[in-house]
Amino acid sequence: MNNSIARMGRITSILSGMLLVCAHSFNLGGGEQGSVFGSLLVFVAHLLLVFAFFGLYTQQGDRNGLLGFFAMLLGNIGNIIVTAIVFVEIAQASGEKVEHIFTTPVTEPIYSFGPLLFVIGMILLGVSLIRGKVFPVFSGYLLLIGTIVFAVASVAGDSQKIVEVIGSIFTGAGFIATGIKFKSSSEMEYSSVKNR
Repeated sequence: MNNSIARMGRITSILSGMLLVCAHSFNLGGGEQGSVFGSLLVFVAHLLLVFAFFGLYTQQGDRNGLLGFFAMLLGNIGNIIVTAIVFVEIAQASGEKVEHIFTTPVTEPIYSFGPLLFVIGMILLGVSLIRGKVFPVFSGYLLLIGTIVFAVASVAGDSQKIVEVIGSIFTGAGFIATGIKFKSSSEMEYSSVKNR
């Protein structure tokens, strides 16, 4: 494996984890629409997650199996759609009228199913990390718990922002933990020789 990919995965996993926690914390005090700065941090975190997904997939290598492949595929497709949704939420937090954007016959299904694909991808990623044992098993559990908490936030009513912060703490910690444990190609070769 290329050391550049490991470095990219390490940096983007850690940064996206930190940004998710900071962003949702800022949005907690930003009212119903969140804050512009908080939404911008969510946007950047999701952009970085694209690279984190590829780094995690590459780092796990053969241990990914079909589960890891679908985690990366669905997670990235869903994440890219979520990034586009967050872009519109930035405009909404800035006071622009954007309600009509997600109600057209074409955009409504994307708006509905994109986040669902991301949630499925994140759940599969968590399970893949647990099964693959390349990263600490607890990082997979943190991602699973954080993803489920985020999903619950969508039906939490007035408590949504608080539940999102709790979810971001678990999810962020999961990505930070994986980022810290990324190995260079020489470390990967040494551990594979050692495990033979």
